Amino acid sequence: MKKLNLFFAGVLLASVCLFSCSSDDDNKDNGAPAGDNVAEEREIPVSELKSGVTIPVGKLESGTPPTPTGTMNFSINTTQQEAYLTKGFNISFSSTDQVAGAYIQFKDVNGTPIEGYYDVQEFITSGGGKSAVIKGRKNAVVTSKMNEGNIEIDVDFAATVAPGRFCYDICIYDEQGNISQIEEVCVEVEAWGGNDAIAGEWIFDREEPNDIENEIGATIECENGEILTDVPYNQEEKDVWIFVLNADGTYYESYDEKGKSLDNTASATNCSAVYTNEYEYKEKYSGNWAYNEENETISIVDFKHENLITNAVDNYEEGEVYFEGDKVEVINEELIITTTYNDGTSDVTEKTIFKRK
Repeated sequence: MKKLNLFFAGVLLASVCLFSCSSDDDNKDNGAPAGDNVAEEREIPVSELKSGVTIPVGKLESGTPPTPTGTMNFSINTTQQEAYLTKGFNISFSSTDQVAGAYIQFKDVNGTPIEGYYDVQEFITSGGGKSAVIKGRKNAVVTSKMNEGNIEIDVDFAATVAPGRFCYDICIYDEQGNISQIEEVCVEVEAWGGNDAIAGEWIFDREEPNDIENEIGATIECENGEILTDVPYNQEEKDVWIFVLNADGTYYESYDEKGKSLDNTASATNCSAVYTNEYEYKEKYSGNWAYNEENETISIVDFKHENLITNAVDNYEEGEVYFEGDKVEVINEELIITTTYNDGTSDVTEKTIFKRK
């Protein structure tokens, strides 16, 4: 999804995962993931979980969580999820009851728990939708896949956590002491990279469909009573988006944009498009990418943003999720990233398409 420039960055809707099955399409060139991501099959030991996996807003209690009473409504929409090195992951759930807190205990894939459990009473909540939280991007950055009414808990990783698998038990409780049944979820910590076929230097070519909100154009009501429709917002001199996936799992993308934006007042007076406000952006984002071989999806985490005009640098120490669990494929030498989200009434699918540079 191409990102909005600063003049027209707005609130867009949250992306959700689109899982895909492998295809026999002869035009596809996805190839096999390099090394089949063997590292991700490692069983993360309890000692590594104890020292490297934390819930910043939670209190680590000794012993075991209180016994469930099973009287609370509790829904968690997955039993398997992905996590990212350094970044960690979010636990997402919903309930029709008033939730006061959650008990969470991490364990290895064989069921051996860490010593103690987390009591969490602070949550991230969502009313649906998403915003372009990283300034300058041409489309909304995917920072959360929360559906309306969902509750999330942020789980952080230390640098000592390596690719592999572990699980956790979670239950919720209310102010009256009612405790839900326990749900088990298993987590795969993705290794960076994972599919050499999608690696390379790519340049943005197009979006499908091509009528995304920022490209529809403005409507100008002229002073003489006439109406101009589908007037381009920008008079572009340059607009180049480079997207680079390195085989080692690092990535960067750069934007080089220059032009003039629409002057609505002057356009209404002249009853023709007038462009007066000059803009120029030169930006670079960098971080890491991971490929999920089972679902053929890509996730990208940003760790750095650079303004190449002012030389200002922002480091995202804990990472900012960009694409997350979006279908990725190479067809006829085009890299296609497919994102699906709900706009409040129905599912919407958008494709961002790059050609090899």
